Amino acid sequence: MAKSQKFKGGLSYKTQMKIIEQWILFKYIGGQFTPLSKPFKTKAAAEKARLKLPERERRSVGVGVIRTKR
Repeated sequence: MAKSQKFKGGLSYKTQMKIIEQWILFKYIGGQFTPLSKPFKTKAAAEKARLKLPERERRSVGVGVIRTKR
């Protein structure tokens, strides 16, 4: 293998990128995505916050995930 073809560094670029998942409560208002909460670390925490909402409002609120690379 030629020197230029050798892999430099210890890890590939794919293992260096970390994907972070954050869960959020949201609602569509007038066709626009509207976040209703700060991001939660787990889906269970987001669902727990959603259950604290009044029943009538809870029906229209969804739980979604945001994936970001870090």
